[in-house]
Amino acid sequence: MPMIRTILVGLILLPTTGYTYAQEWARFRGPSGTGISSSPCFSNDLSLGQVAWKLDLASGGSSIVAWKEKLFTTSYDGESRVLTCMAEEDGKTLWSQSFKQLRKETATPPNDAATCSPVCDGSVVCAWFPDTGLVVCDMDGRLLWQKDLGPLYSMHGVSASPILADGKIILAVDQLQAPYIAAFDAGSGKELWKVDRLIGITGGYSTPVLVEVAGKSLVVSAAPGEMVGYELSSGERAFSVAGLTNAPVGVPVVHGNRIYYSEPPGEPIPMEALGPADQNKDGVIELAEVKGSQGTFRLIERIDNGFGNSDGQVDKTEWDKAFGTFLNNGGLSCVELNERQGVFAAEVLWRYSKSTPYISSVLMLDDLVYIINDGGVLLCLDTTSGEVVKRGRLTGATGQYYASPVSDGKKLLLANLAGQLSLVEAGREWKSLSTLDLEESIVATPSLHNGKIYVRTVTQLFCFDALKSK
Repeated sequence: MPMIRTILVGLILLPTTGYTYAQEWARFRGPSGTGISSSPCFSNDLSLGQVAWKLDLASGGSSIVAWKEKLFTTSYDGESRVLTCMAEEDGKTLWSQSFKQLRKETATPPNDAATCSPVCDGSVVCAWFPDTGLVVCDMDGRLLWQKDLGPLYSMHGVSASPILADGKIILAVDQLQAPYIAAFDAGSGKELWKVDRLIGITGGYSTPVLVEVAGKSLVVSAAPGEMVGYELSSGERAFSVAGLTNAPVGVPVVHGNRIYYSEPPGEPIPMEALGPADQNKDGVIELAEVKGSQGTFRLIERIDNGFGNSDGQVDKTEWDKAFGTFLNNGGLSCVELNERQGVFAAEVLWRYSKSTPYISSVLMLDDLVYIINDGGVLLCLDTTSGEVVKRGRLTGATGQYYASPVSDGKKLLLANLAGQLSLVEAGREWKSLSTLDLEESIVATPSLHNGKIYVRTVTQLFCFDALKSK
């Protein structure tokens, strides 16, 4: 049960390609969160001979973002939280800003103190460290402002990355108490709007995306319990669809007037999945029994207060009532969004309810949507019908997948936790082309920019220039 393991341990809708930075890899998963670069990046194989440069990096699970000839990354070392700007040409550090940790925040692996990827728009770059705050610098590294948003109250640690549009920084904070999504002025840090969200059982961890509909910019976000759209200008709810999300992690992907999103199908989760939490084996989990695990404590507290009688303990009936809300939700879904006379209507067109990933996001290319499951099982489905076109196992790259797939429009790059990279020819009869073992764990999603491939392992950053003549 992979979900149990993960949780308990008329008008055309378009991505915001109208923004001037649409083709920069300026946010998590690149342009509009699609994971697709407009520039060719891959040859027909991957090899260490294609490495243009590599360097050591401090710890962090965030992905590289890029603007023109500059790369940005976040990391942590002890009590320091660091935003670094590097030269794309050779990885040389151009500037670095260090911020002191303000307090301890929960971070269940693979989450860590620098999981959230930065975002930039050519004028500013923003980083979000949950235990330190939002920090914004100009492109030359001068600190413009810093804003602490804590303390936070999450089960696994707040990990959605910020996004940036129209001078606004958008941040989803799906914690277990008072969750919200908010917009801040990128120049000053002033809060522009803030909207309450549904409280999930285990929280939410998904980064929003931006779309344009009939001249309106919308923030589309997978929140616990619903897929929801907000007007960028005001935060006003534009639409919502219930039943698609339980504990969202992956990024929604927009193509045409459709939204694709994936998380594991809801399934029964027995209370015994918490293992030794019921220390006295009386069939009841008391808060006192789990006080040594902050994440588990907050889960039991959430169930007790939201589905029980707030007596400081959870029995099987209360547990089943809580996780019963997960049933018949989740899976890979396709939602069609339309607008008429200022009113938005969202309809679920199809749903694939078999095995789907919990952390890794979908990738939509041409008429196919791709998902990668643990074990290296890659599926592509028809975007119109939701039918599986091909299901197969990647050559030489099994194991777990936390990183999301990326593509240059012709080929896919996938990275597993063991550090193995897989290059795949896209298409209805996709095929494995090459596998490269970096022999070090990969959590961060690779980035593609200006024809180059950036892969972050737990201690190093690799820059591949696969198309350069050797």
